[in-house]
Amino acid sequence: MSSWFPFFGRDFLTATSGWTAEERGHYVTLLIVQWEQGGLPDDANRLELISPGLAGVWHTVQEKFPKWKDGKRRNIRLEHERSKSHERSERARQSASKRWESGVSGGDQDEPGKPPDMPEQCERICPSIATADAPMSMSMKGTSSSAPACAWEELWPTLRQAWNAGVGVKWRSSRPSDTVKAALAEDGWLALATQAIEQLPKCRYFDDPVTLNQFCKPGFVDEVLGGKWNNPKRRRNDAKGDFGDPPPPKDWDAETKARVDATRRREAARIAAARKLENVT
Repeated sequence: MSSWFPFFGRDFLTATSGWTAEERGHYVTLLIVQWEQGGLPDDANRLELISPGLAGVWHTVQEKFPKWKDGKRRNIRLEHERSKSHERSERARQSASKRWESGVSGGDQDEPGKPPDMPEQCERICPSIATADAPMSMSMKGTSSSAPACAWEELWPTLRQAWNAGVGVKWRSSRPSDTVKAALAEDGWLALATQAIEQLPKCRYFDDPVTLNQFCKPGFVDEVLGGKWNNPKRRRNDAKGDFGDPPPPKDWDAETKARVDATRRREAARIAAARKLENVT
């Protein structure tokens, strides 16, 4: 597999809008390692060795690398690009093989159908991608069988329809985010999610409607079904006193009131004298 991989600058900046330079740096490092090694370990210590300092920003970067069924973490968009790269390589190999069979004579023909100088890397297929467990379509032309379509593509229309019929913030895009894709890839998650969507009207804790990305974060569906968010959020004025109202005016005692009045009279006299002086000059 080539060490080069496609990088779409505008998409990258859009996907990391609001991130710090440190967060983006760790993100790029993990993308490179995933491309080279086929996946990332689901182990905080090993990830820290790969990109020192990652622990401090992992809460931001984590959703870009959901955990797959083989136990590794991968960025879904990058694996899609890997699949397309494999397909291009396979098409090039087949095209070269056909040209060699039809038009080239001589050379070593011990292996019919294969050019003698065909690069070996054109035939390599990443084993971690061409598996039925990978939640993404990795079909390749010329192979005996292709991996099934990715789970989220089949389940996404059902989730989107159920979500937009509920009380959450409507999802306008025709495609899901990486967070949603990762949730849909989990076995049985959609069935629980549809039940949780029906329970959202009971979640009186939230001031604003729940977003789909918030809903699809790990554990949120279980929390909704368990009733964690059913009770209203405790307000500050639920405790002693009402902290939302301004304090009542304080009554001064006679002595304090007299001092304040004397101060006001002195200031009024000083201002009047200053104005009189200005008129004289």
